[in-house]
Amino acid sequence: MAALTQLKTLQSKESIVSGITSRADLMAAHAAGATYAGFIFVLTSPYGIAIEEAKEIAKNSPLKHIGIFQNSDLADILYVVNEIKLDAILLNGWETQAFITQLRTQLPESIKIIKIAHLKDDAPKMNYQHVDFYLLGGHVGEILEPNWTLLQNIDLSNVFLSGNWRDSTLLPNIESRPLGFELNFKMSTAKMHWSH
Repeated sequence: MAALTQLKTLQSKESIVSGITSRADLMAAHAAGATYAGFIFVLTSPYGIAIEEAKEIAKNSPLKHIGIFQNSDLADILYVVNEIKLDAILLNGWETQAFITQLRTQLPESIKIIKIAHLKDDAPKMNYQHVDFYLLGGHVGEILEPNWTLLQNIDLSNVFLSGNWRDSTLLPNIESRPLGFELNFKMSTAKMHWSH
């Protein structure tokens, strides 16, 4: 829980705690200052959750909800949207522009689309149409190394930055603050600090 306790000190507008698998997880994320609870609908993920479980946990939730998908079929995403009140969809795979466009036309306008951009890439693709925000990170559950060159030369105003770093005590020295941070609840031994 070390990283969760630091959410309030990270000075970001928004924060995502993903890997929520119980009501206790959700309430701990809320107490730590999270904005969004992230439900991972990826069957191969050790942090994943079944739709019915997520539906129960989300009832009367004090947080907004994000559904996290990785190379899922459009029909599967839309099914989850109909079952659970989601505020955003996070596409954490190799989804194409055509897929994103089709998804946008079938989602309610109120649901935002967040797309993964890989931190280890020197020039991650961050110019998709119909994407509201980006998550600069890795695949579900991936431990990350910071890419200082990228972080110092990118506008982070519409970017959530993953806090799932191998050495999260490092102090990023970047020009702009990210929109927010994303932490995996089950990997929350990450300790992320920002220099003042």
